[in-house]
Amino acid sequence: MSPKFPFENKRLGQEEMINKVESCLENRKNLLIHAPTGIGKTVSALYPAVKFASKRGLNVFFLTPRHSQHIMAIETLRKIGNITVMNIIGKMGFCNNVYEGLHPGDFHEMCNYLKKDGKCKFYNKVYNKGKVTDEAKAKVRELSGDILTSEEVKKRCGDFCPYEIACQGARKSTVVVADYFHLFNPFISGTFLAKIDKKLEDSIIIVDEAHQLPGRSRDLVSSKLTSYILNRAVKETKDVQAEISNDLENFQSAIENLKGKIRMGDEGYISKSEININSFGLKFLERLKETADLVIEEGKERSHCLSILDFLERWTNSDEQNFTRIIRKKPSRYGEQVEVKISALLPSEITSDIINNSYSTILMSATLQPLEMYSDLLGVKKCESVSLKSAFPKENRLNLIAPIATTKYSRRGDAQYKNYADIIKKVFDSVGGNTAVFFPSYFFLQQVENYLDDSINYFRESQELSKEQKNQMLEDFIKSKNRLLMGVQSGSFDQGIDFPNNSLKCTIVAGIALATPDLETKSVVSCYNRHYGKGMEYGYIYPAVQKVVQAAGRAIRSETDKAVVVYLDERFMWRNYIRALSGENFKVSRAPWIDIKEWKGVDAKV
Repeated sequence: MSPKFPFENKRLGQEEMINKVESCLENRKNLLIHAPTGIGKTVSALYPAVKFASKRGLNVFFLTPRHSQHIMAIETLRKIGNITVMNIIGKMGFCNNVYEGLHPGDFHEMCNYLKKDGKCKFYNKVYNKGKVTDEAKAKVRELSGDILTSEEVKKRCGDFCPYEIACQGARKSTVVVADYFHLFNPFISGTFLAKIDKKLEDSIIIVDEAHQLPGRSRDLVSSKLTSYILNRAVKETKDVQAEISNDLENFQSAIENLKGKIRMGDEGYISKSEININSFGLKFLERLKETADLVIEEGKERSHCLSILDFLERWTNSDEQNFTRIIRKKPSRYGEQVEVKISALLPSEITSDIINNSYSTILMSATLQPLEMYSDLLGVKKCESVSLKSAFPKENRLNLIAPIATTKYSRRGDAQYKNYADIIKKVFDSVGGNTAVFFPSYFFLQQVENYLDDSINYFRESQELSKEQKNQMLEDFIKSKNRLLMGVQSGSFDQGIDFPNNSLKCTIVAGIALATPDLETKSVVSCYNRHYGKGMEYGYIYPAVQKVVQAAGRAIRSETDKAVVVYLDERFMWRNYIRALSGENFKVSRAPWIDIKEWKGVDAKV
């Protein structure tokens, strides 16, 4: 039996999207899709892709930036049915051993050491002398009969290594749900594809939340080195391999000497030649690796030498044009800290080959505008694009631009923070239901919180919250009837999150989360100017507006939801920003709490 569309009727825009995907697959083209929330992007991409792949003997990768977004894909695939699926996350997330707080690079070093020396009982149950055991084959067959989330795979693996079992299952699966880094990290993609026996040219790739791919791909090949890491590495070498400690101390001194170029709290550019690996000993990199291996063999979970090795390899293998090198000096609890960072600038250098060498790549998001920008930044060739209209009734959403406050840096201060707190209270009282406020930063949130009325019962996002605490907070908020949620743009609650049953009545976007105009941002803008002639738009304005759109889209999640969105910053009136927010009906209001009450009176309850 072939896969079936799992719903009786198609939503507005859904058939258009499905037809467009089918056409691009038939013609081996790539596709960029801007599809507002409510169209049903996941099923509209997966259904035609798995149907086409099943007929042609191809496979499908569904890639997301977060593990939590795997669940929706798995649920959709269960509804489509008649397809083999495997959900894969990173080794560390799958691991049955407990390594809390371990850096991913250190985890992989630990994992490789345990496997090599036959000390991982979970791995040993999957492989014996390099061959898959009969027990593991039976477990793979057992799991392949169901469409499971990664959590379910891990739970059912018992004494087996879940990652290895999942990879074995992926070899015979038509669909693999995975993370961005599995294909877009140039350091692992080739190895990963070989491990699961997939070829890029036989793969249909669906990239969900594709507006995040440019930034995420740059992060995958960037790296940094700090005084703290250097200090710990020197101690490490003295404990296990004194022969390299002198070379490492010389390297540390060279890095520390670079700070003379800048003052405390400042930053500056440095050139590639200012860190010359050859001047620290002929076998400097080899000895760093040997030391890292010895640390792991002694049973320690982390090697700081490994962090230095990773940084130096990226420093050496990166070019001058598409990377920027920056040194920063700042105070910390460890004393004066130096940080040297190498940052990738051009996403297309990382993503283009994967996208264009696949059978077809479908990139989709509710905020994939302007489409031309993403085609440029990701280096998409032989492509088509489509921008779909919202499936939700426009009358169910009241969009108010309130130019009565600003987060502009030059205007910040106690008076402005108090102004935001007063306006938020008035809007919250007028709504009479759950309201979420998304600020441009944690710092701004904290300043406004100082002036928030004591009578308001609110939840507050913070960087210290664990994943479990965040999930509990979200659950408690959804169950509430009249609470305030204080969060940040690009945080934990403004994207990839659903507020079901119209549990969110109002969203306040409190300002624009523009990137800090530091040297890295300036380098990105300059790079984009060189390549596309649109540095400010591509590198500064549009990324900030996309965060606004993501936050604003939290309230309306179904055709029957009704909600208010208040854009609270005078800059939302500026041409560059209002133009980028096109597609909605806006009303300018200097007293949004009054307009909300009047709208409620005309159009039933919010």
